[in-house]
Amino acid sequence: MKHIATILITLLSFLNISAQEQNRKTISLLTCEPSNNQIYTAWGHSALRVCDPENGIDMVFNYGIFSFDEIGTFIYRFVKGETDYMLGVSTFQHSKRDAVRKNAHLYEQVLNLNDEETEKICDALFENAKPENCYYRYNFFYDNCATRPRVVIEKSVDGEITYPQTGNRRTYRDIIHEMLKEMKWYTLGIDMCMGSPTDNVVEGKDIQFLPIEMMKCFEEAAKPNGEKLVKETNLIYTPIAQETEADFASKINPAFACWMLLVLIIVHTLFYTYINKNDKWFDGLFFGIAGLIGFALSLLSFFSEHPCTFPNFNLLWINPLQLIFAISLISKRGENVKNKFHQLNLGLIGITIITGWTILPQELNINCLPLMLSLATRSLHWLKPNFFKIGQKKANEI
Repeated sequence: MKHIATILITLLSFLNISAQEQNRKTISLLTCEPSNNQIYTAWGHSALRVCDPENGIDMVFNYGIFSFDEIGTFIYRFVKGETDYMLGVSTFQHSKRDAVRKNAHLYEQVLNLNDEETEKICDALFENAKPENCYYRYNFFYDNCATRPRVVIEKSVDGEITYPQTGNRRTYRDIIHEMLKEMKWYTLGIDMCMGSPTDNVVEGKDIQFLPIEMMKCFEEAAKPNGEKLVKETNLIYTPIAQETEADFASKINPAFACWMLLVLIIVHTLFYTYINKNDKWFDGLFFGIAGLIGFALSLLSFFSEHPCTFPNFNLLWINPLQLIFAISLISKRGENVKNKFHQLNLGLIGITIITGWTILPQELNINCLPLMLSLATRSLHWLKPNFFKIGQKKANEI
């Protein structure tokens, strides 16, 4: 009888411990893999799950919420780099539905935390979710939806978490190219906006600005006492195979479009040289668009809080001076000044082409080359119209 009683007591104790373990409050890192649905889904996403079965709580804390209340204010603040994101709170079921909508893998890493560490994280999350605390200044590389949860976790642990060596040799720009390999137009635009610091190698745990990379690091991370940081990893959602229809812009390769523009610029220049006319309206539009782009790049480089936008050597070949020239075409005066602009424009473009892929400490997008040559063609035509003569017809004969 004593043996039977001992067995029963042991079994009841085991069942009681199992029940307590099942009802124990847990913290999990949720990671949604990148998807090509939209530009904002191409990077993936991270969030923290708080599961407290005993109190019926299953909530997700998401640092990736942004308000588009006033679109004009949003654009202005985005250009300045003053993008304020907020911590939003939703249910776990809502996060699962979001993964289904994006059709992307959703992983859960249950963290190996004691009760004190768990409570510290819960307290921090609920405190940060208060209206007066929920906003923060978003920084794509250094302070985003992935790095915020990591900081909360690190502060809850007494000591320093040890992350594995990733051996990464990629630059920020390399990573951007990888993540946007199906979005070539976005790649071109970002390459033009981001300056030379984007070509620095991503070192240490800075690689964790990408949610999927942080998930990999967490899998091998260790707490100060040597225990693994992650207790178990679960696959919450597996995407289904489905065909996605590309939009019109993504069907056109930027390389083809840019080189075709150069061809059209050369044909246009040859035609107007042949009929002995000058198309100031075309130059006004062409250099005006280039100047507006250069003006936007100048704002990003010199006045924005965005990281890695200064210095930007793209400003050598596309800059606000081109906008000033376009406006000056309204006036018939100042021909000498206009000629000086084109001399300077040709010189800067020439320097960029010669040094851009060899000496400059910034990787220029190769699709910028035909754009440079297009601007150079129009400047050369302004300075040396006879350069493009292959036969000429008098204007009064047309």
